[in-house]
Amino acid sequence: MREIRSFSYLEYADLIRKVIASDRYMDFGEIGPDTESFIVLRHDVEFSVERSLQMARLEWMLGIRSSYFFQIRNDAYNLFSARNIQAVREIGQMGHHIGLHVHLGMLDHTNRIRDYIVQDAEAMEKMIKMPIDRFSYHRPSKEVLSLNLKIDGMINTYDEKYFEFRIGNLDKLNIHYLADSRHQWKYGYPDENTISKYPKLQLLIHPDEWTIEGHDTKSNFLLLRHEKSIEAHETFKSECDHFE
Repeated sequence: MREIRSFSYLEYADLIRKVIASDRYMDFGEIGPDTESFIVLRHDVEFSVERSLQMARLEWMLGIRSSYFFQIRNDAYNLFSARNIQAVREIGQMGHHIGLHVHLGMLDHTNRIRDYIVQDAEAMEKMIKMPIDRFSYHRPSKEVLSLNLKIDGMINTYDEKYFEFRIGNLDKLNIHYLADSRHQWKYGYPDENTISKYPKLQLLIHPDEWTIEGHDTKSNFLLLRHEKSIEAHETFKSECDHFE
C-alpha cells in the first residue's frame, strides 16, 4: 500500500472522501439560517494559480466541486495574465465557484471596505469574464471580522452563517473552522472524528501547500520558489527571444 505523506494529493484525496462520506457537504450558497449541519470548503490562493488548477482537477475526478478565491493585489502571481485567466476559466468550467480573495493592504479605512471589495470584484469579473459572487479575506483583522460585512449578490465566507468570530473559548464554537495555513493545522486536523464531532464546519485549504509527492514546510516553499522561477524564465524568454 502506498504511503500517505503529509500535504500530498493522496492525503488530500483521502480527506475529500471523508468529507463526501459525511453526507453534509454543501456549497456556501446552499446554506440558510435553518441549516442544522454542513461542511463547506474553500481555497484561498496565495502563490500558485497552476497548483490551484491541479487541485481543481483532482476534486473534479473525486466528484466534488468547491470554491477558489484569487487575489488581484498580489505580487506572487498576475491573475490577469493570459495563462492564468485560461487556468481560472478551466477551473470554473469544471463546476467550481470562482471568488475574490480580498487583500486589504491598500484599504485606508474600514468605512470604505464595501466599495473596495465591489470594485475589485467588478474588475476581476470583467477581466476573466466569469461571475464573481463570493469573497474571502486575506489575513483579516479582528476589526474586519467583527463587521460581519454583507454585500448584495455576494457571499462573504466569514458571514455568521459560515463562520463564528470569537475571541478565546474556541471549543465552544457553534461553527468550527479548520485551516492548513502556513503548512500547519493550527485549529485541528479534519480526520473522521473531527468531521463527525462538529455539525457545522468550514474547511480552508490552500492549494499552494499541496503537491503530488507531499513536502515539509521548507521543502514545499523551496519548490514553490523554483516553480515561480521557471515561470518567470519562460516569460522572459518569450518576451526577449529577439535578443541573441
